[in-house]
Amino acid sequence: MEGAAGSGATGEPPESSASFGPLVVSSPILRAAHVVLPEESPDPVLLPSITLLDRAASHGGGRDELPLPSGRLLAGQYRLIRPLGYGGMGEVYLALDTKVDNREVAIKILHPQQAATSSGALAQERRALVDLSHGDIIRVFNYGHHPEVGDFLVLQYVDGLTLEEVRARVQVNADEFGGGRFHEFVLAYGVRILAALGHLHADRPGKVYGDLKPDNVMHDGTATKIIDVGSVRSAGLPGHTTEGFRAPTVGPNGQSTGQDDLFSLGETLRRLSGLGRCPGDLAELGRLDMIGPTTTGTPESTGSPKSAESPESPGGDEPLRISGAPSMTAPPPHGLGLVSLARVLHRATRAERAERFATAREMEEQLRGVFRELRSLRTGLETFEPSPLFFQSPYALDAALGSAPPVTRWAAPDAPAPYAPPSPAEVASRLPVPRPDPQDLHHAELSRLADAAPEALLQHTGDWRDSPEVLLLRCRLRLRSAGSGTSAAERELRSAETLIGAEHAPHDWRLGWHRGLLALGQDRVGAARRHFDEVFAAIPGEYAPKLALGYCAERLGRWQEALTFYEAVRLRNPSLGSAAFGAARARLALGGERAWDDAVRALDAVPQHSRHRTAARTAAVRVGVEHVRTAERPDEAADRLREVLAALARLFHAHGLTDEQARVRMTAEVWEAVRGALVRGAIDAAGLAGLAADADARLGLPSDEPGLRRELSRLYLTLAHQAARSAGAEDGAVAETLLDRAYAVRPLAFRHHRDSPWLGKRATAWLRTIAHTPSQGSQRSPRSQGSQRPQGSPEPQEPQSQSQSQSQSQEENVRTARE
Repeated sequence: MEGAAGSGATGEPPESSASFGPLVVSSPILRAAHVVLPEESPDPVLLPSITLLDRAASHGGGRDELPLPSGRLLAGQYRLIRPLGYGGMGEVYLALDTKVDNREVAIKILHPQQAATSSGALAQERRALVDLSHGDIIRVFNYGHHPEVGDFLVLQYVDGLTLEEVRARVQVNADEFGGGRFHEFVLAYGVRILAALGHLHADRPGKVYGDLKPDNVMHDGTATKIIDVGSVRSAGLPGHTTEGFRAPTVGPNGQSTGQDDLFSLGETLRRLSGLGRCPGDLAELGRLDMIGPTTTGTPESTGSPKSAESPESPGGDEPLRISGAPSMTAPPPHGLGLVSLARVLHRATRAERAERFATAREMEEQLRGVFRELRSLRTGLETFEPSPLFFQSPYALDAALGSAPPVTRWAAPDAPAPYAPPSPAEVASRLPVPRPDPQDLHHAELSRLADAAPEALLQHTGDWRDSPEVLLLRCRLRLRSAGSGTSAAERELRSAETLIGAEHAPHDWRLGWHRGLLALGQDRVGAARRHFDEVFAAIPGEYAPKLALGYCAERLGRWQEALTFYEAVRLRNPSLGSAAFGAARARLALGGERAWDDAVRALDAVPQHSRHRTAARTAAVRVGVEHVRTAERPDEAADRLREVLAALARLFHAHGLTDEQARVRMTAEVWEAVRGALVRGAIDAAGLAGLAADADARLGLPSDEPGLRRELSRLYLTLAHQAARSAGAEDGAVAETLLDRAYAVRPLAFRHHRDSPWLGKRATAWLRTIAHTPSQGSQRSPRSQGSQRPQGSPEPQEPQSQSQSQSQSQEENVRTARE
């Protein structure tokens, strides 16, 4: 049907409005309809299929008479069938177009009592709508005049459910629309409607719809239609509006702009989702405090997960939920989804136009981003689409976790677990970079600018004319430059703000983003969190501010908040290694029975095509090793060891760790964990043999303890060689420590002393001396006399095992390298 309902109309518009207001009063009775949910899809405009089961059922209510006797044609062409609805200024009837295959059309007729005072209304509307053509707006086929009814319009007939009817159905049975999935359909409605509004706003002269509300949008089949086009008018002209959906900036006679349409759409979507009782509630629902309780402590104090289940632990596969979620039309979105949904609707319904989305396109981008987040949080499936506002960062923000341990790790036997996040200064220089504004003076040059050393780029752009984007680029470059300090970056940021101007600067999220970066560079994490929170409020569908907020929460010990942000980013785009590393660290800090498994699962979910896959797989192995070291149950350690060995083999032969020195360090760390499990009794000799049999043969895991100790000794000597060749001042001491470890772990070895030859060598020399020095008074046997060496021949050597020869050779190489 073609009408729209609403009992809160403001009344008659002025004659110049060319609007007929609401034409249908909704029936409180749910009409019979069949709803079929679509297959899971990342498509943000996909909707359920809705089919009315009784198309003859009137939605108008109250009036069954026709304005013409039965059988008489309107204007000799249209046969009226039944009323569809009515309103304060007109009526809509179902009719058959007898000249076009009896197709169903909707006839819109002005009330006779209104015709006298609004005789020019239909003509104005007709002229405004004759060229209006968009797939999400009802089509105007024709117009005409009949002596007995006056002027009329012939409109496309759409027979479905209005969004107000959809909302009522969901309140009764949310499962019919997929339960919590309904909020994704709400955003799909928004994306579709914004396409229509963007078409209107882009017209010349620009038009506005003016009276958007749930009753004026119909869901028919899998499509939506804006059905009452009577309120369409040029921007700034008076016209019909509806109380409750009218923006506070609309003029007293309905004078509206495109941003006022966006307000009405935001309120329409809020009503559909049931998020709060009024637009003012959205600010409260979007607060960061909604995410839940926090824990205390610093990143450095959380070397291993807590042993007990913490009250704010998300518990593995259980969905993260926001505390204090309101009663909504359908079950609330998972995780951060509720906050993001509240924020995107709050941005659309702000009281001042300057605080709302500037264009339909801008709002659409953010709705699509929130849709992707909601879907991924609900399903756990990737819902990727390139960000329209940020470049993807090449950095993983993994700190030490995503790399093989450095050789210095073996110089500190009780080194803490490598779970600390990267430093604020490092994050400030490695967070995603905003795309240049297309309207900027240097957009073309900035889009082609290749990444390089910050000092080189500062020189390259030194003679460019100042523009906001150039100044913001210099701000980032000075944060990356070791010698610039933050004061130079701060000056560039102030210059950018001045150039943007006092009118626009308070609403430009780019400034807030760079203030957050600057605060991180100054190690003011709390201030950075406040700035990134403002950016999140301005662009709620973007992942970059959520990644930054996750990091800030992590540094501040707000682990539940950190995990919520990281998971929202990670599930939406698993290729972003930064979110996976952050989620793993947060889960380990929160603790709980499944913390280790969930941390490894997050790292393993980084896909093979990601540039961060090798770092993520490395981190998964290292997290597993740490679990083996701290496991309280023997069976737990044995099972984890088996997983670690399988992961190590994949890391070496499928996931890209080809650096031989890094492989040695990773192998040494894993072999240490195996030996530690043996020493603690977590596995026995049979268990070690079973591990070796199950492991990839290419790893070369020894099957008995003596072999394992010999292999560890060989690895320590190799690491000592790496340390001796390094240029670090402390690496000589590290090499000596590794030599100590090598000889301490070797079976039946004597303790090596740094300042003297190996005791075994001295003992061997002493034994040789005894063997070739006859006792006093003893006689040589003929056999011994016959075997006496000729003068000058070399002394025979004792046979040595291959591993002993290699170890001695490596020791000599280490000493040579150090000298």
